[in-house]
Amino acid sequence: MHWCAGYLRQMLFPAEEGRIETMRFKTNIPRRQFCLAPMRLLLQASVCILRRKREALACAMILPGLCAPALGASTNVMPWNSGLTELNQGWLEHNGDRIEWSRPNFNDDTWDAVDLEDLGPSQPGWHWYRHHVSLGPGQPELRLLISGGLGTYELYVNGIRMPGSILRPCLWVGRPVEAVFPLRDSSGSFEIALRTRIPAGYAAWHLAQFTNVTVGLPTAIEYERQALKSQRLYGLAPSICINFLLCLAGLSALGLYTIQRPEQEYMFLGLYLLLGGISGGLAMLQATGLVPLSANFLIADPLIYVCVIAQIEFTYNFAGQRIGRIWRIYEISLLLPLALAALTWIGWFGSDAYVLIEAAATAPVGLLLSALLFLWYRRGNPEAAWLILPSLAPAVSNALFDLGTASITLSWPAFNFLVEPIQLGPIGLQLVDVGSAVYLFSIAVVMFFRFSRVSHEQARVAAELAAAREIQGRLVPPVLPFHPNYTFEAAYLPALEVGGDFYQILPHADGSIVVVIGDVSGKGLKAAMTGAFAIGALHALAAEISDPPELLSRLNREVLHGQDSGFITCLCVKLNPDGQMTISNAGHLPPYKNGQELTVEGGPPLGLFPDLLYSESQFEINCGDSLTFLSDGVVEARGPNDELFGFERTQAVSSRSAHDIAAIAQQFGQEDDITVVKLKHTPLQLSAVGHSIMSSGCIGMNVLGAQAFENPVNV
Repeated sequence: MHWCAGYLRQMLFPAEEGRIETMRFKTNIPRRQFCLAPMRLLLQASVCILRRKREALACAMILPGLCAPALGASTNVMPWNSGLTELNQGWLEHNGDRIEWSRPNFNDDTWDAVDLEDLGPSQPGWHWYRHHVSLGPGQPELRLLISGGLGTYELYVNGIRMPGSILRPCLWVGRPVEAVFPLRDSSGSFEIALRTRIPAGYAAWHLAQFTNVTVGLPTAIEYERQALKSQRLYGLAPSICINFLLCLAGLSALGLYTIQRPEQEYMFLGLYLLLGGISGGLAMLQATGLVPLSANFLIADPLIYVCVIAQIEFTYNFAGQRIGRIWRIYEISLLLPLALAALTWIGWFGSDAYVLIEAAATAPVGLLLSALLFLWYRRGNPEAAWLILPSLAPAVSNALFDLGTASITLSWPAFNFLVEPIQLGPIGLQLVDVGSAVYLFSIAVVMFFRFSRVSHEQARVAAELAAAREIQGRLVPPVLPFHPNYTFEAAYLPALEVGGDFYQILPHADGSIVVVIGDVSGKGLKAAMTGAFAIGALHALAAEISDPPELLSRLNREVLHGQDSGFITCLCVKLNPDGQMTISNAGHLPPYKNGQELTVEGGPPLGLFPDLLYSESQFEINCGDSLTFLSDGVVEARGPNDELFGFERTQAVSSRSAHDIAAIAQQFGQEDDITVVKLKHTPLQLSAVGHSIMSSGCIGMNVLGAQAFENPVNV
């Protein structure tokens, strides 16, 4: 019959020759008038008898077969050779929700006739659709194919709800997908009813609820379903691959950050790529109906704003710049549209306005960052030029895609092409995917060269630190010397991996010892090298000179001639076996004796002025007395409230062990190298391994110890 109707249509309307026709019903006439359609065809055939007698005669012989069954039923679909018949026309619609509307004998004469293909954007709320199909008895088992919003409808056939059609919660509804349902009835008469509920989030994005309803034989329906599914998923694979690569690149960047922690640009780049890949992947999966709409509008869309913040942080860290207040305010303002996404989903805010706000909020980022990068490049930062193109691509492509999305519902046809796939041979790519691919390729090249440069720089720094640690071993003695009249204890905590503090204990042949403690200005490798130079000069001079003022004057001359910049505070103390003590000070902290600060004449630090003559101060140290020498790292320790440790606290703890003093200052808040040297006068009459008993009643102990660089050691 199908070929007869097609031949008749081609004969009566030659201009449409060559088209494949299917039987359709008009949407603007009630269902009870459908039986008049064959009569209209009969009249048209009669008019054409004079023009094409042979063709009209053949059709006239066929028409009784078409008219007879149609005149006996309200809707009669005869068997077809193609195996498919669309049922998009001839539906009746009514708003509301009553379950009895699914019954076959329900009177729906007052309902409105609609065409499912021409319903336009779906409207929120409950809606019912009914359609009566009579195929006649003796039909084979048939299938009904519906392309409709996932989780937005229930299907009833002859009053029975069909399995597989459910109304989902609003967070789990999705775009239209294909579903197949069996049609079984010996009479061949089916009353099809669709009970629908459209959430506000579904209607907010102007989505159609139904795109196709088709009845046919199982094999033909399966082919049709596969064809519709292929059309729906077209372009998914390239987009998913690009976003998957973005996620992998993001994880790789985060892995690089674990290797190079000081380089925070790796962390922000990893977050940007990972979150961007997740956002783009969810958006594409939602667009193809594989995940619910909420995955895009409540997760993927808000992630765009987080990605923009990560892009700003990455750009500034990459260029070595500090983010200003205006950019901070802008980053905070990007969190505001997150609330709009939720309001749009529940229908309290227009989706068109939201899309435009998203485009307006994210588009300037790429342009402004690119302008800043160009400015930094002109100011002498060559690496800034590497990011100009990568910064433009993603922000601009996302903004243009949002503009194209808004143009569809705002009737701006000039911009509709922005949402059309870009064809690269057989592959179709969305504009946002092209921007992501350009960014991924560009940033991969940039970060490869960046990582190579940083790796070489770190290798160089590691070699310098290894040399610095070797130099560090010369700043403090690895083993404190033994002396029959004094015991020594020291603690040393550098602020960085290497420090500029030093101390030396130099015994002389006459039984006296010279204790020198110093602090080089600055920190790190340069300070350590200056300290090593000073110690080398000190050892050379101390072999000839033991007088503290003369020793400091000669050392000042050597430091002044040997160093280009910087200075050294230094305290030199000579202790005789009988307890006589001579102190000369070059800008260093005075020592503490038995918890009391000694008043010592001071002079300028070493390395500032030539031909300096330092003064001396004389003291006497008795049996059992202790001396505490320390660097300004103790006094200048700074607490969480920006409070200095200060001289009062320093004096209060000066009677404690060197280890305790260093640990207390470090816990308070270390900012500089901490050095503490403590000695006690314990003159011995008898010397033995470990103990001696003094005739005066003092008991002493000679202790040897190793001095570590990282942790304080009691010696």
